[in-house]
Amino acid sequence: MIIRINSIESTIEVFHEHYLHLHGFLKISAEDKKNNKEYTIIVQVLNVQTISDYIMTRQQLRNVEISDYIKDLLEMELQYIIQGRPIVCIEKDTITKKERANVINVFFLIEDLMEKGILKPHTMEVSAVQSDKAEYLKAIFTPDGIFMGTLASERNVNVYFPFKFLNYHFFIAGATGSGKSNLNQVFIDGLLQHNANVIMSGKGNRASMLAIDVHDEYALGCVEYGIYDIYNASENNKQLFGKWFYLYPNKGEPPAELKSMSEPCIINLQEIKPEDLFSTGTFNDLQVGAVHSAYRDKKEDFIENLLDELYIPPGNHNERTIAAVRRRLHWLTYSNMFQSKASSKLPKIIKKLEKGQLIVFNVSMISDLEQFLFNSVLARTLFDIRKSLKSSTDFTSFEHKLERNLPKPFYDVFKKNLPKLYVKAGNKLKDSLDLPIVIFTIEEAPSLLRPDMMRYSNVFKDISRQGRKFNLALEVISQQYSPIDDTILSNMNTVINLPLRSEKEKSLAAKTLGGGIQQSDLESLTGTRGIGLISAIWLTNFQKLRIPLYDEYFEEVSEKFYIDFANIMKKKNPSPPPTSLP
Repeated sequence: MIIRINSIESTIEVFHEHYLHLHGFLKISAEDKKNNKEYTIIVQVLNVQTISDYIMTRQQLRNVEISDYIKDLLEMELQYIIQGRPIVCIEKDTITKKERANVINVFFLIEDLMEKGILKPHTMEVSAVQSDKAEYLKAIFTPDGIFMGTLASERNVNVYFPFKFLNYHFFIAGATGSGKSNLNQVFIDGLLQHNANVIMSGKGNRASMLAIDVHDEYALGCVEYGIYDIYNASENNKQLFGKWFYLYPNKGEPPAELKSMSEPCIINLQEIKPEDLFSTGTFNDLQVGAVHSAYRDKKEDFIENLLDELYIPPGNHNERTIAAVRRRLHWLTYSNMFQSKASSKLPKIIKKLEKGQLIVFNVSMISDLEQFLFNSVLARTLFDIRKSLKSSTDFTSFEHKLERNLPKPFYDVFKKNLPKLYVKAGNKLKDSLDLPIVIFTIEEAPSLLRPDMMRYSNVFKDISRQGRKFNLALEVISQQYSPIDDTILSNMNTVINLPLRSEKEKSLAAKTLGGGIQQSDLESLTGTRGIGLISAIWLTNFQKLRIPLYDEYFEEVSEKFYIDFANIMKKKNPSPPPTSLP
């Protein structure tokens, strides 16, 4: 039974005869006979102490005397004190049998019920039946989101990332070999399953993702299965994948199996704006001013001009400043991906993301600078489009804003897609929130999102603060917390922490995860691949997540889903019978 309510930490303390493991669950029951109500409360275990340790803690740290009531309970030979946080409260009407599940601010609900005298701490009981806890926990994780794994202590409870919280950004942290790539494979599969369900039902909103693949392992698999196998199981469904999903660097060579579903990545220098360049390195105030002067002088050729040793932009800029800018941009002269006046793939990439589809970009053979500039150009372009859409009252004003905000070479090619992508029935503009959520993956995050890269206009900092209003989301993947800019970290509203090695990073992780998490909770992950702690605004308390090995998950669950999806789609859209010549 409950012996104490801790309002400061939003926890309750329970005497119990059995030991419960950390992050496990306990079911508590209460009855309100006057109002014909029964309450079932699921408490997540945060700490377990023996009676003697509990007494010592209360006497030494809090200077609290042990009351006669507690002494009486001690004589009942209860051995443990369970300190936990209530995360589910089911209210059942005993007459109508109707149930209502409360999963948000559960502790405050219980406090309110106690204040009204409906619930009383010492009359609540530990339920005799504990085997059905999983059924109550499922109220937290409704299956209308992206599958990520199961609860570590309750394997029958699937954990879903709620779709409506995808655009609140999420952060995945873990040391090398901790399972970040495996988790992302599971997440990508879950995203594709979500899109397939939207296609089959005709209801809901799709999600797009640009998955940056630094090791070229998502498409064909880290070990055995990858997106290519999903593509085959779904029988190459064009509504789900489009004509292609694999992006590789210009003049590279895609794997033989993926050639028919691949596109080379080429970006025009003329599609780049000054703020895109600042994401590739550290520029001082004078250098930033010189870049902007060159852009104002001739927008479409400002990069080539800056690379020309004879060019000096207007504005009396120091020759040393221009030389320093030229050194920082020199790498563009030998990039195969960034070309001048080439046949750019950027319009095609933007169109695919706006249709709610997946792109896997193999960056294993390009430099970090190329990856960072590509990410910035793509994110900034899509952000400019969505901001223009949200601030426009009609299609004409939308066109005018895009023409003003986007580089001309890009706009001239992309404008033919505007009516189909952004206009709904009745010739009205769509709202940004009616469009697919677009998730930008940022790998090698410490190199791209460190504080010195945020001094000037930075699209990722802007998206972290405002992207939710435009259905734009960041997935930040890192081995460390410490190098990441505070603004970025503070806007990551879902954090998944896989095992870390550094004590410094564990300490920062505990602060970032919040929710009462202790460094000892993180220590429980050390060396445990495939187990993570997840903390989010959509959870009352952090949870311990078990992430399946993707190959096993594909064989046991995923493959069948996509085969069934393909069969359903064939029935909906049967192929025409073959015709024979007379």
